[in-house]
Amino acid sequence: METSKRERTIQTNEKGVYVPLSRWSSRHEKTFGKKKKEKWNGDFRKPPKPKHYYTKTKGNCRWCGNVILNDKEDTINTRKSWHEDCATEYLLIYHSGEQRAQLWNRDEGICNKCGYFDLHWEADHIRPLVEQKGVKEKDLDWSYYTLDNLQTLCKKCHREKTTSEVKLKTRSKNAKKKKK
Repeated sequence: METSKRERTIQTNEKGVYVPLSRWSSRHEKTFGKKKKEKWNGDFRKPPKPKHYYTKTKGNCRWCGNVILNDKEDTINTRKSWHEDCATEYLLIYHSGEQRAQLWNRDEGICNKCGYFDLHWEADHIRPLVEQKGVKEKDLDWSYYTLDNLQTLCKKCHREKTTSEVKLKTRSKNAKKKKK
C-alpha cells in the first residue's frame, strides 16, 4: 500500500503532534538558523545591527547586550532575548509596519502640516534619511531612526515637502559644482 505525498511529509514530534516537515524545517531555520554577522553595505535605509544582535549567550539582550533579569527575582532570565523597550526600538528601525502602527497611535492619521485627517496618510521622516548616506557605521546618528523623527502627512503635503527637499538638494549640488 502506497502512502500519499501528504503522509510522507508529516512526522510526529516527541509529544505525538503531527508537524508537516516542509513547514517545520523552514520555520526552524528562520528561528534558530545560524545568524552570521551581516556586513553593512552603507544602505542608509537599513542601518547595521549591533554586535550584540548575534550573541548566543542566553539571558542577554540582543539589542543592548545587557543582562535580562526576572521581574520578581534578581535572577537572569534565560528564556528572553530582548528587553521590551529594546524590542520596540528594533522593530521601529527595521520594520516599517511597526513604524506606521506606532505613528498611527501617536498622530491618528492627522496631517502634521495642514491638520487634515486622511486614512491614506503617509509616514515622513522629518530629517530625511538620505542625510545619513555615505556616513560610516561608527558615525551613524541613530536619532534619524526614532519615532521622534517621524511625522504623519497627507499625500499633498508629503509631495510638497519631498519636492522642496529635492530642489534644495539640487541647488546645493549645483552650488558645489560652481565653486569648483
